[in-house]
Amino acid sequence: MKTGWRNILQKGLPLAVSASVLLWLLRDADLRAVAAAIDARVAKVMIPALLIFGVVSLAIEALSIRRLLPDAPPGFDLATAARVKCASYLPGVIHYAIGIGGLALLLRRRTGLPLARTASAVVLIASTDLVVVLGAAATATAFAEVPQPGFRFGLVAGVIFGLVGFLALLRVPGSLGALERVRRIALLDGLRRVPLPRLAELLLLRGSFAACFIAGCASAFAAFQISAPPSLLISGILLVALVAALPIAVSGLGTSQAAFVFLFADVAPAERILAMSLVLSFGILSLRAAMGLVFARELTREAFEDARAAA
Repeated sequence: MKTGWRNILQKGLPLAVSASVLLWLLRDADLRAVAAAIDARVAKVMIPALLIFGVVSLAIEALSIRRLLPDAPPGFDLATAARVKCASYLPGVIHYAIGIGGLALLLRRRTGLPLARTASAVVLIASTDLVVVLGAAATATAFAEVPQPGFRFGLVAGVIFGLVGFLALLRVPGSLGALERVRRIALLDGLRRVPLPRLAELLLLRGSFAACFIAGCASAFAAFQISAPPSLLISGILLVALVAALPIAVSGLGTSQAAFVFLFADVAPAERILAMSLVLSFGILSLRAAMGLVFARELTREAFEDARAAA
């Protein structure tokens, strides 16, 4: 009985959070202004931009997976890795963690590698994304908040030094005493064990993915004619990405809209930002759902089966 209630809460809570936050945002907004902000120009700009984002980001995802599984059988090429990633998009819409679990299990099926091996690769990509996003957001925030070039340079250097020091701390031999418990967190295990050349390659790939995501979101700002300083635009988009990744809402719906409205309140009316964020979220979700259904086909069914097993 307790397990049944837990499953209901796990599945229903994200939906309730998304619906509640969206209703709260729409209740205080001028719905006519929200609707008026969406016109034909939005479609002309965003449809090509989202298609390019989908192709480029998927290529980076496939390359990241393939580089972390060099011992996969010869038949597991970049095209197969891309199809597997596509298949994980739909379970990921339901819950971020379910998407990750389904991807790890589906990779095990397709490569024949142990689950611990494929899960480690998937978690390593997620943890590297977290490091890249935090570092880029901190750097962009430094540019947004500090006008003096000297202070900016110092803050950026501090961010870089902090990230390098953090990675070095994870990999130092011997016990760290009280900090050892932090270093043993499962999410950080891949960052601690993967060879340095491969880690550097992965950081470059995930940095490229973050840049691709920023460019895709920036196209929505251009489509809705919302002008924001580049430093604020980059830091704001990355902070919204962090909020959207929290497993408390369905694919970040609601929570990401609230974050967009809060972070960009000074650059455009709330109704225009809300309209932009809704179109962007539904555009990315629709694109990924279509990619899963069109390109993954039977793998998507397997991904849902694996996602249920992972849950």
